[in-house]
Amino acid sequence: KNGLKYAQQLVVKNKGGKISVVDGTKLKVEDADEIIVLMSAATNYVQCMDDSYNYFSQEDPLEKVQATLHKVADKKYTALLATHQKDYHSLYDRMRLNLGNLPEAPVAPTDSLLKGMDENTNSEQENQYLEMLYFQFGRYLIVSGSRQDSAPLNLQGIWNAEFMPMWDSKYTININLQMNYWLSWTGNLTRLHEPVLDLLETMHEPGKKTAEVMYGMRGMVCHHNTDYYGDCAPQDVYMASTPWVMGGAWMGMHVWEHYLYTGDKDILERMYPVLKDIALFYEDFLIEVDGQLLTCPAISPENRYYLPDGTDTPLCVSPAMDNQLLREFFGACIEIQRILEIVQFSTAKLPALVRRRAVMIAKLPKDQIGSEGQLMEWKQDYKEQCPGMGHVSHLYAVYPGCSINWKDTKELMEAAKISLKRRRDHGAGQNGWPLAWQICLDARFKDGRSADQYIRRMLTDSTSSSLLNAGYVFQIDGNLGAAAGIAECLLQSHLGLDFLPALPVSWKKGSCRGLLARGGHEVDLYWENSSLTSAVVRPGSDGIINVVGKELSVICKGKAVKVTGTETGFSFEASVTEEYELKP
Repeated sequence: KNGLKYAQQLVVKNKGGKISVVDGTKLKVEDADEIIVLMSAATNYVQCMDDSYNYFSQEDPLEKVQATLHKVADKKYTALLATHQKDYHSLYDRMRLNLGNLPEAPVAPTDSLLKGMDENTNSEQENQYLEMLYFQFGRYLIVSGSRQDSAPLNLQGIWNAEFMPMWDSKYTININLQMNYWLSWTGNLTRLHEPVLDLLETMHEPGKKTAEVMYGMRGMVCHHNTDYYGDCAPQDVYMASTPWVMGGAWMGMHVWEHYLYTGDKDILERMYPVLKDIALFYEDFLIEVDGQLLTCPAISPENRYYLPDGTDTPLCVSPAMDNQLLREFFGACIEIQRILEIVQFSTAKLPALVRRRAVMIAKLPKDQIGSEGQLMEWKQDYKEQCPGMGHVSHLYAVYPGCSINWKDTKELMEAAKISLKRRRDHGAGQNGWPLAWQICLDARFKDGRSADQYIRRMLTDSTSSSLLNAGYVFQIDGNLGAAAGIAECLLQSHLGLDFLPALPVSWKKGSCRGLLARGGHEVDLYWENSSLTSAVVRPGSDGIINVVGKELSVICKGKAVKVTGTETGFSFEASVTEEYELKP
């Protein structure tokens, strides 16, 4: 009824035997030595990359499908395979993980390795091979399921087999869509993150309408769920998730992180109108009480707490996650405005705009430590209705954010560790995406022992024989989030290059080539006896590179490079045309 048209067509070629159609719905193949199936599909949906609405064109999708098939119908299977492999390996081969010089060929069937790890009958080499395979499988999923100009990976990616899947297999943006793409940065697949930015542009106009009609406010707003068409109105009827208005801020942070890893100013210019409207909504939505800017009504996804009379509710005022997200989002907006020297505003007005954002940041409630030493989730130290909640929303600023860290906010970092321990003590994160998020947090806590334990739990408690995350329900973000956590154990860059910050304790020897750091720096790492033996840095741009930790010698073309001590480690000046080796 909305005007969507779609088409799909198969071309089936057989070598020997015969093919017939049964009941108009099935292909019957008899006595064939080989069949080749070519499939193409298309719709008439047009995604606009500007402020105009997306629309349905008058183009016949069947004609588009047939044109595609016509291009390849006469090509041999070997030629099609070679084209595919060239395309795939151009992305997949950017990075390699190897633990203890393990063979890349399978050491045993995957299902038997999983069973052996679960029953504790594998050798250490077999366990490490499985962990290595699992990490690369995460990268395979992104390469295979997310490409430029495609839809982004949803809750189940392209592997959903149900006509009516759980949660409609949509884009849940209070963690799941974001988790799908953390690996695209550190895993050196940044171009495959661009569908997320396309989706945010698709959400722009619907989000402006929702802000105006529902709230009477400027800018755009999106809630905890959206879909292929960018629907931004509240979804579902679950009050612990439905009224959440922070989806825009979290999606906006993906624009900023994309820039940090790529240095692509064109992306910032393209996305700035969307970011500006996201910020405008929060300017109108925040209320000032006693000198503080508060979100109200609000929730902390998807948790509930007890009121003094014993009843429970999710509704609250300014939970920790809201404040953390807005601090980082407004801070990113300020930096983007400075980088672009915003053409929408004259130079005279720019300082005032920056100043207004800075004032708003200063008025947001600060993170607090509760009676148990934990990082507080709500503005008051309420008792949780579900202390084993899988969402650890109040730890956003630890990961994927970074405003709570060991350098600037050590006391809050310790409180965050206590929060995670309390959740785990009450059974949180036994499998799936909650467990994946915990692995990422272990990495930021620099806890290689815990990371090691929970990576193996991910494989034994949340993985099907195909390696897809299917502990209790199939969601692809578990795979992708855990792989991102593994990458974060090997390299962090939010405070500077930090090599092997949370190396899993069982990974005594290994190497990882092609990790990507903020700044666009490519990094290779080599270690033995759980200690770094060498790091190779290929800079993404000219300038100073900061390194976290003990001072290392820096060599370029056989010559020593001058290093300068810093508060957190050391720095050196680098050229984008050179390669640098760092050694103890």
